Amino acid sequence: MMNWLGKAVVVGSLVCLGLPANAQSCPLLRVVEGKGAYSVQKKVSAASTPLSPSNWNTDFAVPGGQRFRYYAATIRAKNGGNYNVQMNLKYANGTSDKVYDNKVSLKDNEALNLSGSPRLNAEPYQINVVVGGIPVTGNSYTVAASGCP
Repeated sequence: MMNWLGKAVVVGSLVCLGLPANAQSCPLLRVVEGKGAYSVQKKVSAASTPLSPSNWNTDFAVPGGQRFRYYAATIRAKNGGNYNVQMNLKYANGTSDKVYDNKVSLKDNEALNLSGSPRLNAEPYQINVVVGGIPVTGNSYTVAASGCP
């Protein structure tokens, strides 16, 4: 169940991300190890074990030399279900800020929009989005992230 703050973040993000990307000047971020892709489609794997990691994490590279007021991510579930969703801002000093962490019930083809602001005087080098959960193993979704000046 999402608390009121989580709902406010999602609703506020829906308003921003409802605009065309060029109108809001929030450039898409490249998927790390995504061969130049700006989004990725995944099928939720089984939960991690010591011998087999899950595929629940997706990292997006933040370009150097640019400052963004906030970062946004959009997840579109191909299949409905109860997803565990996190968004983390990762910093070069090995720390991270968890800016979103909720269990979310999504319908088929429903989008979830997230956003979070970086620390004062610090820019993350990656945005990490986690989508998974045992009840949604085998479900598919697409995820993309952007930085907004």
